[in-house]
Amino acid sequence: MKIRPDQIEGVQQEQTQRRNKAKQSDAAFGDLLNQEVARGEATASQTVAPPMIVNPLLAAGTVAEVQPVSEDGVQVADQVESILDKWDDYAATLADPEAGLKSAYGTLDEIADDVAALKAEQPDLESTHPGLKSIVDELETLTATEQFKFNRGDYA
Repeated sequence: MKIRPDQIEGVQQEQTQRRNKAKQSDAAFGDLLNQEVARGEATASQTVAPPMIVNPLLAAGTVAEVQPVSEDGVQVADQVESILDKWDDYAATLADPEAGLKSAYGTLDEIADDVAALKAEQPDLESTHPGLKSIVDELETLTATEQFKFNRGDYA
C-alpha cells in the first residue's frame, strides 16, 4: 500500500483542527469561569434587604381544631412504641458480638408475638386508625423478613 501526499495532508489538517478545538474549548471554559466569578462578585457587592419577619401567631385562627385521641388509639400507639423499643434492643444485640445470636432471635421472636397479638386485638385498626395500621403492617413485614434472614443463615 502506498501512501500518497494528498492523503497525508487531509490527516494533518484534521489533526490541526482537533488541536485548535481543544485549545478553544480550554479558553472558552476559562472565559466562562471568569464571567461567572465576576458575576458572583457583582451580586455579592449588592445589598439584599433582609426578609420581613412575620409573626406566626397572626394566622393561628386558621388552624383547625385538633380532635382528641381515643383511649384505644393511645393504647395501640403505646404498643407500637413498645415494639419499636424492642427493635432497638434487637439491633443492639445484633451489633454486640458477645450477646449471641440466641438472645437476638429471642428478641425477634418476642417482636413477632407482640405484632401478632396487636393485630389480633385490633382487627378494625384500618378503619379506626389507618396511620397506625400502616405502621403495624410494616412492622409485621420487617419481622417476617428478619426471621427469614435469620433462618437462611445471614447472621451466622
